[in-house]
Parts: sequence; structure tokens; C-alpha cells
Amino acid sequence: MNKKHKTENALPYFSIVIPVYNEEEHIGSCLQSIFNSDYDNTQYEVIVVDNGSEDRSHQIAVSSGRARVFQLPEGNVGAVRNYGADQAHGEILIFIDADCLLDNEWLNRAEKLIEEHPNCAHGGGAKLPNNATWIETSWLLVNKGRPILPKHLIGASTMIPKDLFLHIGGFNERVSSGEDTDLHNRIESNNMSVIIDHALDVTHLGNAKTPLQFVRRQIWHSENYLINLGNSLKDPVFFITLTFLFSSSLLIIQSIFLSGNKQFLINLALCSLIPALLSYKRMYRARYFTLTPHVLLQIYFLDLLYLTGRSIGLLKGALKKSN
Repeated sequence: MNKKHKTENALPYFSIVIPVYNEEEHIGSCLQSIFNSDYDNTQYEVIVVDNGSEDRSHQIAVSSGRARVFQLPEGNVGAVRNYGADQAHGEILIFIDADCLLDNEWLNRAEKLIEEHPNCAHGGGAKLPNNATWIETSWLLVNKGRPILPKHLIGASTMIPKDLFLHIGGFNERVSSGEDTDLHNRIESNNMSVIIDHALDVTHLGNAKTPLQFVRRQIWHSENYLINLGNSLKDPVFFITLTFLFSSSLLIIQSIFLSGNKQFLINLALCSLIPALLSYKRMYRARYFTLTPHVLLQIYFLDLLYLTGRSIGLLKGALKKSN
């Protein structure tokens, strides 16, 4: 940040926007991690937008004494983030999730990044918490203490100049998930840059920790495939999910009428191969190489759950669209 801004402008430089829905377990830790920052506390503000929580999230945020807390009971997460941005006084918007932690130097690194690349959006990845379960470690595949950087902006760690955010129209308020990927795509379609860097990595406390939680999260993420069909058609995972859904549906039919048939065995092999290819792709991207059988099995099992959840979400979205 330049000295002129610090000395002559009474408004904060950063506005940190946090959407909250039933996050009483994490919102206090999230806020405290920000307030513990080594960054000048007059140069940032924290905006919490409660999306109709039924637990103590709102009270915890208010009791922090330092966050500006608002309520927006209705609306998808994109609308909640946009509402927070509307209340922001800062030049630079930072969006994080209520189940994430910033380290003490995060805002200092953020300032350096925005100084070096001022007219673009920035993002980071999600680090594992210290008490991570096998579901978390098998999904994030941390290599040498660092997570895989996402290909797109994630809502847990996004930084963007407010002028740019308003210029592209903010987050898509129609979708229940995927608003961060949609934002990324619209930024790039406007010939503006997105830089994703480990400097903005956050610790994510709210990962799915059981197989059921993991499947439910994938269902939620894929319900909007058909609403955002234009973006979905650019996403290889959408076609992989379609292939898996078709193959697994055919497999169920074949198991009833053609069990033991050659076509059944071929389709069984295809259904088994698709999650394996996803596992290989994830491990290759993360430079995570292991031959430990139980670790490989856990990774494969998670990708099988991933495709199962995504397929269910796609069907659920199709039913919604038809009604």
C-alpha cells in the first residue's frame, strides 16, 4: 500500500467480506485469525453477512466487537457476498469463508500482490487443518505442506479491486454454488487477469470429514450444472460426470438383465476406470506419488464418491429444471 493512501485516506484499504450460515463452530476462530494479523488494523474492515443462521453465528460475530455485522436471510451465497461488497468502504475486496483462517502475515502478502498486479483478481488455495481426517488428506493431496492451487478462484480466498468487481457485475446470484468459478470466467472473458498464488492460501476448517458429508457436498456443487450450462460445457468434469452417470445407469440395467454378459463386463470396467483416471489426474497435478496400497485405495474410493455425488446432483438439477 502506498504511503499517500495511508496518511490521506481515512477509509480502510481492505474490506474482508465473510458470508455466514450456521457457522458457530468456526466463525469466532475465523474472525480472531483476522484480528490477530500483523497488518495495520485501521487499514482493513471486516464485514460479516449472516444468511439466516439458526445457530449462534450472528451473536458470535456481533460479540467480536470489531466486525460490521449485517443480515440477509434470503438469497444464495452470491447474493450474500454481493450484499457485503455493497457495504464495503475499502478499495480492495477480500472474500473468505467463515470456516477459514488467515495467518498473521496474510494481509501483508495480499498488499504486496495487489501492488505488483493492481488491475486483476487474485486467489489462493485451501490448506489442511492440523487434525485433518483421511477424507481431507485423500482429497487435498498436500505435497510438501502446500495444497494444490485451484484452477479457478475459490470463495474461501478471493481478492479483487472493488472497481473491477463492480465492473463485471459481482457474483452470480442465481446459482446456489459455483459463483466463484463463474466470477473467474467472467473476469477472463472481459480480458482481465486472474492470478492464483500460494501467498493467499487459507486454512480450511470446514472440509467434509466423513464420506456422507463429502457426497452431500458434491451433490450441492453439481446441482447448478444445467443452470450454468454454458460454463458447464467448458468444464471437463461435467463431461466426465455425464459419462460416469450414463455408464453406471447402464450398468445397473445390465446387472438386472445381462449379468455376466460381455457388454456388462466391458461397462463394469469402464465404470471402474473413470474414477481411477480422476485419481491419477489429481495425483499428477499435486506431484503426489505413492505406491502404498491403502492410500491409493482411499484416493480411488474418494473419486468414486465424487463422481457418485456429482451424478446425483446432476440428476437433482435436471429434476428442478423440469419442474
